[in-house]
Amino acid sequence: MGFRASPSAYVSNMGGSQKKIIRSRAAKLGGESYNLCHETSFKLMDDLQTGGFDAQMLKCKGLKTDAPDADDRWMKLAPQSLWTHFVVRVGGDIIDLTRRQFFPESGYPFVQSYAAFEAEWADICVPELRSYMMV
Repeated sequence: MGFRASPSAYVSNMGGSQKKIIRSRAAKLGGESYNLCHETSFKLMDDLQTGGFDAQMLKCKGLKTDAPDADDRWMKLAPQSLWTHFVVRVGGDIIDLTRRQFFPESGYPFVQSYAAFEAEWADICVPELRSYMMV
């Protein structure tokens, strides 16, 4: 008998090539995740696009899911309804390499459905990327 996930667990249709790119970027990030979501998501989006995949960075604000174990620096900065975060969308999947700053016990890299992501954040948009220049 093997491990069986909950019937409600999210199962991605992501291919092996995409997973390899995501794991590679996750390995480069290492253990720190606090306030690195913008830079990390931008780089992951670029990695995926370079690999031929349609990837999009998203900016979200106002975490609606209770995060009592979030990094203390966020707790001191502002109420979670004011937090801003960045992730990458590939098809119906959201890839969040820095989710541990809010939910330390979450999987890494963390992948969830867009619908679940949308339920967690009050405001989601595609940020203007032309003003960002990565060296």
